[in-house]
This record gives sequence, C-alpha cells and structure tokens, in this order.
Amino acid sequence: MAVKNAQRYDFRDHPSLNVLVEEAKAAMTEDQRIVISYACNNHKLCNVAQFPPFDTENAYQMTLGELSELGTNDPGIQQMDLKALQRLLFGDYGLITHKKVKGAAANDLCKIAERLNIVYIQPEPTINPEHPAIASGRHRNYALQMLCHAAGVPWELAMEQPIWVNKTIARNQSEFTMMMTLANGQQARRQSAAELKSFDLTKRGVQINDIGNLVASRLQANQTQMADVIATGVQMGLNTEHINQSGYIWDRTKTAWTKACRISPNHKNALVKAFKEDGDQIRSLMSSLSIEVIDIMERESSQLSSKTPRERVNEGLADAICEFFDLPKTTWETAAEKAARVLADLEAKQEELRLYVQS
Repeated sequence: MAVKNAQRYDFRDHPSLNVLVEEAKAAMTEDQRIVISYACNNHKLCNVAQFPPFDTENAYQMTLGELSELGTNDPGIQQMDLKALQRLLFGDYGLITHKKVKGAAANDLCKIAERLNIVYIQPEPTINPEHPAIASGRHRNYALQMLCHAAGVPWELAMEQPIWVNKTIARNQSEFTMMMTLANGQQARRQSAAELKSFDLTKRGVQINDIGNLVASRLQANQTQMADVIATGVQMGLNTEHINQSGYIWDRTKTAWTKACRISPNHKNALVKAFKEDGDQIRSLMSSLSIEVIDIMERESSQLSSKTPRERVNEGLADAICEFFDLPKTTWETAAEKAARVLADLEAKQEELRLYVQS
C-alpha cells in the first residue's frame, strides 16, 4: 500500500507501532487499566490523562474522534516519530511508566502537560473559522489512542472521549503553514526535513495529499524545490513495510536528484525540462525510484567500504535517475580514492599542527 498524506490519525494504520502497543499492554498496571476504563465509561479521559486548564468550564474540547479526522486537513507529510511516542508513554514523565516520579505516585497514571494546538483559517472576522488542523500534538493524539487501546477500551468509546485543546486562528494559508511549522518549536520532537519541506511546498501551492495531485501541481514549486517534489513522490510510492524508512529515503532521493543535476549542465537542463514539461514521465520516475531505492539500500548495506552507506545510496539513486532519462552516468569517487583523500587531509592537518607547535 502506498504512503498517502492527509489521512485520519489512527494508530492502527501504522504497523510500526505494534511493538509499542504490546509494550504498553505489558507495562500498564491493573490499577491504571481500571482508572482509564472507568474514566472512559464516564467520558472523562481528560481528567486522568491531562492536566486541567485554568477554566475547565470554558476550555475548548474536541473528541479523540474529531482529532483523528483532522488528519485529512494536515498539509504536511505525516511521519511517525517512534521516539516521541516512547517518551510520551514510557519516558521520564510517561503516561504509563515514569522514571522521575517517585513514591506512591509512581504506580499512578501520569498526565500530558501540553494540550494539542488546533489552528483554523479565518480570513475575515465575519467568516466562520474553517479547515482545522493539528499544529502540534499529533503524537500526543496517537499516545492517547494507544493508551485507551492498551487498557481494553473499545475503539468507538475511545473516540467519544473529550480532550482539552488550544485553538488558534490564521488569517491565510501562509500564516496557517507558518503556525504548523513554528508550533513544534518547543516540542521534544524535532521535525524531519521531509516534514518541514512539505510545509514549504504547500505554501507554494503544491498539493501533497496524494501522488496524482502532487504531480499535477508540481509546477507551483520553484526550481530549488524540484528535488523536494521528487523525494515526496518517491516517499508516497513506498510500500507499507518500508514506511519506517521513509524519512531516510526522502533525504536520499532529494540528494540524488541534486547530485544528478550537478553532473553537467546537460544533465541539469534535461532533468529540469522533464520536470516542467512531462508530468507522466515524472510520475513514472517517482514510481520507479520508490522500488529501486529499496534494492539499492539492501545492496549497499551489505558492502564493506570506507564510503558510508548513505553516500553509496545517494550515488546509486543518482545513477538510477540518469538511466531513467537515458543520460550518461558519471564516475563516482571510489572507496580507495576516498580513503586516500581522507588520509591526505589528515596528514596535511597533522603537518599544520606540527608547524604550529614548533613556531
């Protein structure tokens, strides 16, 4: 199944989370299960899993089901950060286990301190806010879903749980994109290049909800963003089993497109021309690379070389791009040549230090 953006937030759609789900079931105490189940039966999950806002009567709330649906409005690439989820569930102040909570409270359920931030677009005060999306808190949303599931709460009941949220207004798409990016500035989770660049693409008008719209709107990107578009398309074409590697593959594809363009002016002109004039060919390239990149990664990961696997995958993908467009491949620096160059650099630095000591 291909990777698609703009889809519901549902942890069940991510096989990579199965290990964390099983770990949550094993780590959760019977008391925690009872507390969560009782709270959900009374639609009070927020009372046991969140710190309350100052004015609970007038605080904004959305159900987990409503928050799940907001994924369809997310303009960015929806990558899964397993480490962020591990911290939320089992970190120093994790929901289930919490290393820094001592005494009797160590066996209690811990709480999420930061509320999810929801951003709406409202061009004028007379127009109702629309197009809500989660600016920050997507992984908190997943963590709460997984918490309920680990406690044995039925999915339908979990989706009915009200959760306290913050709501913010953006006046236009530019502000909307900016807030989606900046809202993560204080998070423990660092956004990947793929996520950040995807916001830049949507700001230009490139649609990244599926590969068809991506190709159709690719010309909205400027020339420096062509590599981002290609990398995003390749990422979308990955099979489900390779989604965990999507960030790495995005980076490798972007670098490979740039390296192919830099081989010669003829290479750059041919690739830019194809990008601008032949959408079918570009879509075919994306589909081809999404398959070839896996073969290249498997091949290079088993090779012993002074060149890193990252470098070799970059070069292998650049070769694949050249072959696709019938362009001549270049001769890359060999492992022996790189080793000799690195050694020469070290010897030069050593000599520089020797002269400095003697002066």
